[in-house]
Amino acid sequence: MTAGKKQSDEELLLDVELLTIPPVATWAKVSTQSIYCWIDAGKTPAVKIGKRTYRIPARAVSAQLKAAGYELVVPENKQS
Repeated sequence: MTAGKKQSDEELLLDVELLTIPPVATWAKVSTQSIYCWIDAGKTPAVKIGKRTYRIPARAVSAQLKAAGYELVVPENKQS
């Protein structure tokens, strides 16, 4: 993106990293059932695809974990 140019809605949407439930649970060090409970309680935004498939924006998980007191919020597979 060039300086001063505003991203379109489509560009913003394509920049969103969506995660499945198991990696989010691993990242947060909780069970997958806890993640489903967070979604049901409205604590974590999620996109429902089909009847049983969810995707969660990585930024939302990061923000939620930081708000819960986690200092280093980097998935284990992304650490150097």
